[in-house]
Amino acid sequence: MVGDGSLRTCGVYFNLNGGIQLMDEFNEELARILDICIRIDAQAFSLYSKIEKSCTDDVFKSFWKSMAEEEKEHVLFWKKAHQLAEKNLLPNVFEDPSATLKKFEKLLARTCELIKKVKDLSNPSEILTIAYRLEFYMLNPEFATMFHIFKTLDGVENMEERYNQHVNEFIQGLMKYGETIPDAELLGDTLQSLWTDNKRLARENTLDLLTGILNRRGFFNAVNPMLHLAHRRDVKVSIMIADIDYFKRVNDTYGHHRGDEVLRYVASIIDSTIRKSDVAGRYGGEEFIIYADCRDVGSEQVVAEKIRKNVEAKTEAALGIKVTVSIGVASAFISGSTEKDIMALVRKADQNLYRAKAEGRNRVLC
Repeated sequence: MVGDGSLRTCGVYFNLNGGIQLMDEFNEELARILDICIRIDAQAFSLYSKIEKSCTDDVFKSFWKSMAEEEKEHVLFWKKAHQLAEKNLLPNVFEDPSATLKKFEKLLARTCELIKKVKDLSNPSEILTIAYRLEFYMLNPEFATMFHIFKTLDGVENMEERYNQHVNEFIQGLMKYGETIPDAELLGDTLQSLWTDNKRLARENTLDLLTGILNRRGFFNAVNPMLHLAHRRDVKVSIMIADIDYFKRVNDTYGHHRGDEVLRYVASIIDSTIRKSDVAGRYGGEEFIIYADCRDVGSEQVVAEKIRKNVEAKTEAALGIKVTVSIGVASAFISGSTEKDIMALVRKADQNLYRAKAEGRNRVLC
């Protein structure tokens, strides 16, 4: 919630009285955040390279070389993300980008100050302690959030899994040379727990915990850069809103536990039916939202009809409850005002959904 009594989601204010207020793009501030990410990991790369060159022990030398190479990969990742931000092809990741930018500026200052404290590159205890604090800084929750969200984007590697390996490798190195650091095992466990918790929080911010698909915020975050790309390529796009018919009857007849099973199963059918280029999310309650491009004429109606048929055909056999869905579809080309266009499509799809229900349910209307 924001101070004027409206709800903010994915770059749009939803006024509780039904009004919509568009927000400014955040990509300029996000680009500045990504520039700081580049500089932080570049500092880590420089430090680890210097340590590697100063090592006389071959095993230790190999470890720091590996750490340096991984930091170099991280720099390349941030640079690719930065290029997308400059083209306005990244989602609005943070609720308050200005506050996040200030936090990252402080983080960069702390990183630079920390590295200045290195006195003796040949002292394993000193360099491991400094490196541990540096890695601790780089496990900031915002990093995990960006890794998680950016993994869906074209042109950017899935750094989330690569960073898992990086953290594990660093912890193994910490354990291996732990005799030089008091409580090395405890420090390693703390680092692992922090990374695990931050990944979980990043997922929870974008996923619907009941169904396992994207929540509303995660959906619009994923779709936002795709809309900009569709505008650039002059590709028609579609929004579909699917609503489970008579869902209240399911809860009243079978109980909310069975209702949750129905929601999970319908979500899995939608997710497995849509194409790889499409995006699905839980819009709220028993409603689901799907984004699709329309490069082939009528493809959105084909996808929607497949979803409807699959739900009708599969749910009774799987759950013992006959379930159907009504789907409203809206399609259009995207102009320069992507957020205004997407909300117009959502409204139109919602109107078509209500028409589908009024005309008897278990049908698709465009």
